[in-house]
Amino acid sequence: MTRISSAMSPQPRKASSSNEGFFQPIPVIKNQFYDDPVFQTVLKFFLPQPILDSVTPELSAFGQEVLSKQILDWVTDAERNVPYLKGGGRDAFGKRTSELVVTEGWKRLQDFGIQNGIVAAGYETRFGEHTRVVQFMKTHLWTGSNANVACPSAMTDGAARLLSLHLSSKNLDSSTRAVFQNAYDRLTSRSTTHAWTSGQWMTERSGGSDVSGTETIATLLPSLSDTLGPWSIDGFKWFSSATDSSMSILLAKTSKGLSTFLAPMRRPLSGASVPSGNQDTELNGIFIQRLKNKFGTKSLPTAELELSGTRAYLIGEEGRGIQEISTILDITRLYSAVSAVGYVGRGLAIARSFAQVREVGAGRGKRVMLRDSSLHMSTLARITGEYKSMMLFTFFVASLMGVNEHGSTKDSESIRLCPGRTADTPHLMRILTPVLKASVCKRSIHALQECMEALGGVGYLDNSENESINIARLYRDCCVVSIWEGTTDVLSSDTLRVLKGKSGEDVLDALDRWITKSLKDSALKNPVHETAIVASWSRLRESISTCSSEDLLSKARDLTFDIANIVMATLLLVEAGTDTDPSVTEICTRFFTDKRIALPEGSRKVRLSASSTLKINRDIVYGNEGKLETSKL
Repeated sequence: MTRISSAMSPQPRKASSSNEGFFQPIPVIKNQFYDDPVFQTVLKFFLPQPILDSVTPELSAFGQEVLSKQILDWVTDAERNVPYLKGGGRDAFGKRTSELVVTEGWKRLQDFGIQNGIVAAGYETRFGEHTRVVQFMKTHLWTGSNANVACPSAMTDGAARLLSLHLSSKNLDSSTRAVFQNAYDRLTSRSTTHAWTSGQWMTERSGGSDVSGTETIATLLPSLSDTLGPWSIDGFKWFSSATDSSMSILLAKTSKGLSTFLAPMRRPLSGASVPSGNQDTELNGIFIQRLKNKFGTKSLPTAELELSGTRAYLIGEEGRGIQEISTILDITRLYSAVSAVGYVGRGLAIARSFAQVREVGAGRGKRVMLRDSSLHMSTLARITGEYKSMMLFTFFVASLMGVNEHGSTKDSESIRLCPGRTADTPHLMRILTPVLKASVCKRSIHALQECMEALGGVGYLDNSENESINIARLYRDCCVVSIWEGTTDVLSSDTLRVLKGKSGEDVLDALDRWITKSLKDSALKNPVHETAIVASWSRLRESISTCSSEDLLSKARDLTFDIANIVMATLLLVEAGTDTDPSVTEICTRFFTDKRIALPEGSRKVRLSASSTLKINRDIVYGNEGKLETSKL
């Protein structure tokens, strides 16, 4: 009798098809308010507990809502249906019309940002000196989901700040005050039917951040009605973001030099009385030459504008345009940094989620999840460490801005790392704003590219069908932050100009006092790390003080990044003193090594095992188990 084997014959392999075979589970992006350990760290580091308790419900709910299908569908719509000029900018008979059309998704995202106070929160004083930190933590969560509506938000915020400074002056005449007050109230409103957005028009064909060659001319015509302003402006603006805004702040030359103006975007049609809507108005002597075709930020209407008899109001004094516009630049440059870390935060959220669902070969037939791959976790931990250093720097400058605008309660527990002298705050703001924008925006681009690479080939795809993981879109948009509002070299030149200018030694002294005080107040008493910071700063300060501007100019970028590294190292060391988690100290030590802030030989005494290294890297990337609160949303 034939014996029948109980062993089953190998099953034949089945070929895959378009609908059968392996399909990668789609990563689910979690609420970053809870899921991002760096976000939580920075939130707790800069906000006192009572304020943290107060803002948590709103921020956590907002973090969930910006990941909703509705929001992401608006993003896809804004990206797919880009702005255009109706009829190519002409009517059926060839007359110039300049009618700009933007998508419904763009409009809805604008409204959502206004309703949620992306700008208004900066002018609501219930959080005092912490106002800007709270505002920009929300902006951070918004960045990956706003399809660039934060660009007009930044300029709107800057315009509001500039007008608020002039409204506080007793020298403003009553008619101008009424105009400025109306504009300010609208720029800071949460009502979508009342709120305005603002553009900012500086760049011309002769230069970007260099406005010395401005060819736009403003002429005072006192006989004009004051409903639109007594100045008439003619010229050409090469870049104008927020072309669909309600007003703009712009630079133009008068007989006394470069000056700053407020121009309404629209004016009543000839023969019309008070306009009741766009149907009763026309553009205020503004003609859209063409829309820019850009590498990224495609949803944002950026245009070339011809100004012909554009009516406007003078802001401040004639010839002080640079001084006036610098107020806006401080705001927009901080927005750039917040957006930069916001992009990286979303990129890491995508990479973390992907690592939890993606399985890879580990040799000898073994397969592991990416979160269990020692190399992959090492890569994500490195990006996370860089992200943390940038987040601490960004929100430290945000906290300085809050103190500068609202003052301080003098409560040592209230403002983390507040300068010991009130007079030092504006000095620190002046030097750290360009340093922040240059360093964080440049490094964020590389960090986000690493996040994109962490997904492999799918990260390079424009995944608009799954907008929540469309990291390619984020990368395209992030690339502009190191260019807009001053390239890295422009900001490095500005940094050098400050350090070697008439207030240079005062600025250096303020930095010196801040570093010394911060290290003294740190709870972590780590003499090795402290000595490394002090030594690096001493060498850098000596170089700045003893070398001429001409000798330093070619090294200005390195100098700028060296200052950033010392500030970041100080912040990392102080923050490490607030947390006993070994991964926190590990991030700090790795930063010192990576940025060549020299630690003595042998300062790292313990060599970790492979399993211990994997664990600490996972703790850096995901946070310790149970350390972060689980979202109930």
